[in-house]
Amino acid sequence: MRRGLRPLRAVSSATNPLYAALAPMVDVLTILLVFLLRTWSTDPPVRPDDPSFQLPLSVEETPVGVARRLDLAEGELSLNGARLTSTKAALARDEAVIPELVTALAADPDAPLHIRVDADLPYALLRQALSSAQAAGVRDVTIVAASRAGL
Repeated sequence: MRRGLRPLRAVSSATNPLYAALAPMVDVLTILLVFLLRTWSTDPPVRPDDPSFQLPLSVEETPVGVARRLDLAEGELSLNGARLTSTKAALARDEAVIPELVTALAADPDAPLHIRVDADLPYALLRQALSSAQAAGVRDVTIVAASRAGL
């Protein structure tokens, strides 16, 4: 009876390659088990979309208007591509507003205005453009910063 009970020996992975090959598989299975436990959800499954559901076409009652574009870059001041004056002439006047811009904007003061500027523009010119828009009665003004390559 004693012969059947042999002491267990520690088996080295160096002597038995089977145990060495199982170690990475155990690691992968452990990671898989952790992944499954972390992503398990007890929420009920999402029902498929109702094919009769449709989004409304528009919730806005007022039509979207076309915005005017004022470019203050590359030495000129232009409204929708039409040159009004040069930036040097506007700064040299030392006035609070730019008369050419006030006249052009006063034709349609309800239309939105997008002012496109670049980083090299003096603040005094931007201040004149904003004052001109205010003097013309424009209420919807957006300042857009743009690089020279984008203008």
